[in-house]
Amino acid sequence: MNRNHFFAKASILLPATLMFVTLNSFSQSTPEASVKSRPEIIHKQLHSSSLSDPSGLFADGLKLKMDLSKIEEAEERRETFDPSEIPADDIYGGMWLNQHVNIYGSLKNAPDTFIVDLENFTMPTGGYMTSNFGRRGSRRYHYGIDLKAQTGDTIYAAFDGKIRVKQYERRGYGYYVVIRHVNGLETVYGHLSKFLVDENDFVLSGQPIGLAGNTGRSFGSHLHFETRFLGKPINPNFIIDFQNKVTHRDEYLVTNSSYNKTTKSSKVTVSRGTSVYKEATGSTNKYVSGDVKYHRVKKGDTLGAISRRYGTSVSKLCSVNNITPKTVLRVGKSIRIS
Repeated sequence: MNRNHFFAKASILLPATLMFVTLNSFSQSTPEASVKSRPEIIHKQLHSSSLSDPSGLFADGLKLKMDLSKIEEAEERRETFDPSEIPADDIYGGMWLNQHVNIYGSLKNAPDTFIVDLENFTMPTGGYMTSNFGRRGSRRYHYGIDLKAQTGDTIYAAFDGKIRVKQYERRGYGYYVVIRHVNGLETVYGHLSKFLVDENDFVLSGQPIGLAGNTGRSFGSHLHFETRFLGKPINPNFIIDFQNKVTHRDEYLVTNSSYNKTTKSSKVTVSRGTSVYKEATGSTNKYVSGDVKYHRVKKGDTLGAISRRYGTSVSKLCSVNNITPKTVLRVGKSIRIS
């Protein structure tokens, strides 16, 4: 064999041999290593990219269980309470200005009737009524009600909604907030001493929005509270039972009669928390039957602690409030005890 030919073949075979030996050495493991190694996983592992396959499995063979109806419900709730949206925008014709309480003078095609959902209500403050809806002298009219509150008391949002107005009015509301609610109502909170929210913030029922005060045209610390629809004031007594701190019903039907003024004086209040006003239809409050008690939720409260405090049970609290033991209690919101 030619010497040159031999060395040429050797130069090819030697690197190949070395590579085989190297790979073979890496593929070998000591008996100790084989004992400690993880057993071979024989089932096929699929991940989220395989969700379209109904027979697909997650890692370690766990089946993906999906309740599509619950997912759809969650998506609907998310759309309803989307903080980036303007509440009741279709009713208000896309009008969203931040300067004044009533900006809807040019609004056209307003509905003749409208059903307002009142289920998720929180009293804006726990004080009793000091001044009612009605006349103030011969020239002025009180378009809301006044609730007793000390300067610095926390004021809460009545329903879920979005802050439309955060302004100061020297000869009127003082520092005040207007909230456009998801249910279509707007509420006004006047004579505040401090804001806890900004314009366009989305707030939940029972969320702190400001501190009570004595600003603007006010003679003593209190909260001035109004309920309006399409800018028109509605007597808050038609919607809320201020004595028992609940709404009269779960819904309120807005009609043309909702905007009727009264000839009565705003001073018509009998005693602390008692008003001579009745709900528009004259029907009784569904909650006022027997001794009704409420508890305002504080930080750290649980259903168990509240039930022990009032000598009742968690199941009864859940029943009268239409909640479950897993419901998250919102600070500032009132729950019914009996």
